[in-house]
Amino acid sequence: MLTSVLLIDDEVLVRKGFRCGLEEASDVVVVGETARVADGLLLAQRHRPHVVLTADVADLARLRACAAGGVIALVVEGTDEQLHQVLSDGARGLLLKRTSHEELLAAVRAVARGHAYLCAEMTGRLLDRFEIVPPSEEVDRGLGLLSDRERQVLVRMARGRSNDEIARELYLTCATVKSHVSHILAKLGQPNRMHAALLAQRMGLLARTG
Repeated sequence: MLTSVLLIDDEVLVRKGFRCGLEEASDVVVVGETARVADGLLLAQRHRPHVVLTADVADLARLRACAAGGVIALVVEGTDEQLHQVLSDGARGLLLKRTSHEELLAAVRAVARGHAYLCAEMTGRLLDRFEIVPPSEEVDRGLGLLSDRERQVLVRMARGRSNDEIARELYLTCATVKSHVSHILAKLGQPNRMHAALLAQRMGLLARTG
């Protein structure tokens, strides 16, 4: 199945570079490109792409509603606060504009499947500089509130699994998985699944059986 991508960036050379990189792959097709997010919204509504790659993060919520997989934000560097805001607004991926074609394709494929994708540099910054991990006693309290099944779901979230994949692995319905995710976020005090996944990674849950 082809993964459809929409590009939004006001730099023509950047768009051309990304388009060339994406079209090297036989399983990816670029359905449109534009410089402005307003035009991008119209294209997204028309084509309903699997993934939107955008350097304009002013209207992530509306773009996200038009993308089957999600939105990947393209940043030059960005302050820590800006990166935090982009994630809070619903981006499923973060890439630096100087990313390689290989990483670009990996990110697009991951987000198209419902996974989250952060380039290594962004992951390190988020883990080191944001207060993703609350005081240890609050972490312990939140973890203590999780059921065994919720722990299993959290570990798979941290591994980048989509709700559909978690449902298949744990023999659950998607509705049940969504319910578990909501409970996990509430108990751990996290605003979205990406923050919860980063929290699980930092606490070393991936090294444990799930």
